[in-house]
Amino acid sequence: MSELIYEVDGNMGKTLKVYDDKCVISTKAGVKAALFGSLLNGDKEFYYTDITSLQFKNLGITTGYIQFEYAGSHSGNNFVSENSFGTSKYSKLKDEMPGIYEDVQNRIQKARAAKNAPVQQIISPAEELKKFKELLDMGAISPEEFDQKKKQILGL
Repeated sequence: MSELIYEVDGNMGKTLKVYDDKCVISTKAGVKAALFGSLLNGDKEFYYTDITSLQFKNLGITTGYIQFEYAGSHSGNNFVSENSFGTSKYSKLKDEMPGIYEDVQNRIQKARAAKNAPVQQIISPAEELKKFKELLDMGAISPEEFDQKKKQILGL
């Protein structure tokens, strides 16, 4: 189960939830949501491993937003896109959102690094025995060394 890190109420009936492995934009149906094209309740999940870019504009004279992009997504209007979370509701968010944005960016980078990390190859006991048998046949190890490795591999 994912651990909730941040939960922020925003514009148009949307809430941004930042978890350890994903971000979720939740929309609650209501008048504001309907005015901006959303008539349904629902969640849109963005796993850090799938996010290709993140756009951020802090709250200022106009509404701030954070927008998630992933392969196959379409940006559209930053303020009403289903991939965007807008913030003009609370002035305290002007101070909080840059830190949240930076944290999400760091989580995306960590997820990418983990996704691209080399995978250790697991060798079966039979493959490992075959490898040592070939070394024995080549004369690279002695029969005693082979027997010792065989016992070690088979747990004898």
